[in-house]
Amino acid sequence: MRLAIARARELPLSAALIAAAIALLTADVVAGKGDSKVPAIALIAVLLVVGAVRIATRWSWLVSAMLLVVILIPSDGRYTLSGGLPFQLEPYRIAVGALIIGWIAAMLVDPRVRARATKLEGPLILLVIATLGSELVNPATVGRYSSYVVKAIWLFACFVIFLYLLVSVVRTRAVVERLLTVLVCAGCIEGIGAVVQRKTGNNVFNHLHFLLPGFRFNPGAVGLLIRGGQIRAVASAGHPIELASSMAMLMPLAAYLAISRGQKRWWVAVVILLMGDFAGGSRTGVIGIAVIILICIWLRPRQTLRCWPALLPILLVVHLFSPGSLGSVIQGFFPNGGLLKQQTQTFVGANGNVEDVTRLSRIGPALHSFSEHNPLFGAGYGTRIVGNLANDEPNPDDNAQVLDDQWLGTFLETGLLGILAWLWLFIRVIRRLGARAKLERDTPQGWLPVALAASIAAFATSMATYDAFSYTQATFLAFTTIALAAVVLRLRPVNEVAQP
Repeated sequence: MRLAIARARELPLSAALIAAAIALLTADVVAGKGDSKVPAIALIAVLLVVGAVRIATRWSWLVSAMLLVVILIPSDGRYTLSGGLPFQLEPYRIAVGALIIGWIAAMLVDPRVRARATKLEGPLILLVIATLGSELVNPATVGRYSSYVVKAIWLFACFVIFLYLLVSVVRTRAVVERLLTVLVCAGCIEGIGAVVQRKTGNNVFNHLHFLLPGFRFNPGAVGLLIRGGQIRAVASAGHPIELASSMAMLMPLAAYLAISRGQKRWWVAVVILLMGDFAGGSRTGVIGIAVIILICIWLRPRQTLRCWPALLPILLVVHLFSPGSLGSVIQGFFPNGGLLKQQTQTFVGANGNVEDVTRLSRIGPALHSFSEHNPLFGAGYGTRIVGNLANDEPNPDDNAQVLDDQWLGTFLETGLLGILAWLWLFIRVIRRLGARAKLERDTPQGWLPVALAASIAAFATSMATYDAFSYTQATFLAFTTIALAAVVLRLRPVNEVAQP
């Protein structure tokens, strides 16, 4: 009897609540009042609450849900919250905000949840100093564009807080691999959608209305880009270049899952991501793949060189499922007159002024305008307003043009300190991952730091070919991989754990 009482006392609260609700429903039926809806509603409510509590106490589930929202729901203004709000509230903003608020609340009430250092504090502190310092030394410009500056600072703060959130709640290699699985699977869905869009012109991510009650679809936010007579897919990204960059960043993560788990389906995932990359018709994705290969040759030379025979059949599969994508990318690298001439070309506009519409032609005028600002802190973070539209008319606040070069844009906004901070962050995390990869050379799990280093290096390189921080999906992927890298570097090496 005492044993039964002791076991009853150990009954979880959720089980006790469910048992009480079922007992209430049973008593109602036995008493002959089965037509009452109150017990049934109570039972459903209890089940929903218990389910929500179980999900809310599993941080890996919450982070996975947020990553799914970021990757699979467009964050380019296609879906915004209805209700006539004075600002655009997109699904990813709600998901990220709820997760951050929940994490802060959990740290206040749950002793098991506490913030942890990333061991990347040096470059992160310098990055914060460069960002805030750029605002302090440019009070007039910041005051003129205060609404844009506040929005940019808030988004930057969310990225940094999200990095610390991941480092705090992800503490084991198993959870890291679970999140990698979610990222790769979501990326495959996006890649398949990109291939479908390239072949049919129909973007399946423009038809998520039934999954997003309370949100309205804005068709004006969707553009159609064509290169070489072929549609450049966007899928759930904000631009074909962002799509290609995201697909490239996810490829080494999928390859790691294939190597560590020995399952062929993850190699299929690598091919799907490659097809999604080419579906964007962007040179940036190919450059990212080249950087990934170089990182793998640096850290795993013999294993990487053995994979060269698989290159031809993989490209054949890409051509069969996405015809014309390879040719479109090759044409982008070898345009008429040469790539250098194309990227330095200028045009004379209707008003007789010379217009710099290519990447390299913008560098000179941009650096000339930078001479008017503080060399250490730049013109102010978030003060370059590009491409904002109001009522389908050009926004009078627009004061800059698209650079297609995030490194140059960072230099203009945050000066030399901003450039040094980002370089320090990327180089530091890649070097530490490289050292860990060499330490775990003899284990399949040793490919994890290789994959993370390759993904981060691909993003850092792609920053030179498009305005990366203007797009949410790729930037969140970058901060996610940096956070997971920080978690992996805090764990003991696999070969040390295996020793007695």
